Amino acid sequence: MKTWFAPQALRELLAYRNLIEEGGYEYADLLKIILSRSARFARLTTHFDLDFPKQPQTEPYWCYKHSRECSPTQDAVKFLKRYSHDTLKRIGEFAALQSAARVQVEHADSREAELPPLDGVITSPPYVGLIDYHEQHVYAYRLLGLEDNRQMEIGSASSGASQRAKQQYVEDISAVFRNAMKSMSSGGRLVVVAADRANLYGEIAAKTGVEVEAILERHVNRRTGRRSGEFYESIFIWRKP
Repeated sequence: MKTWFAPQALRELLAYRNLIEEGGYEYADLLKIILSRSARFARLTTHFDLDFPKQPQTEPYWCYKHSRECSPTQDAVKFLKRYSHDTLKRIGEFAALQSAARVQVEHADSREAELPPLDGVITSPPYVGLIDYHEQHVYAYRLLGLEDNRQMEIGSASSGASQRAKQQYVEDISAVFRNAMKSMSSGGRLVVVAADRANLYGEIAAKTGVEVEAILERHVNRRTGRRSGEFYESIFIWRKP
């Protein structure tokens, strides 16, 4: 934390965390989300590389996002204020649309989790050998004291993209989908959004035992980062026989 945050920013984030822990707030979990969102933007990184910063940025730099010289952020209060207001706005918008539908969030291994009856599934699985999701959000794990289960992560960048890693990815993702299919009625749909550059999802569909109804292409709008070129993902629409 001392490496990736300026001293003032870190003091403000820790003070906010202490308020959450000691304040007895009814919606403490919501405040933790605000803290995590704020910490992401308060890191010592460039504005154009929030996704995968490799080292702290401690000096002024030429910003490709703003086309001018920018300086690393030194405080976190402005982000805590911004995302507090933004979160309240989102809650208000959601309240106007909220129905009586029951929502349940599970933190579990999808290969083995016991799932309730399902009519369908929409999911966007991890890439193979591209992103370490735990490392990308390690600041939140440190701030919130979350358990780090990166050894269970499917397709992590640390596992690489060798043929062996790709085959392990196929086995793991297929296991996730087969587990979901156990709870799905016949005729239910499994909609999968994935960038299948390695052409693995044909084999995954076969191992899962689904009928392929359609494959659509989706253009991805890059809102952050400094990556050039067009980027597309596939939307696989599968049906349980």
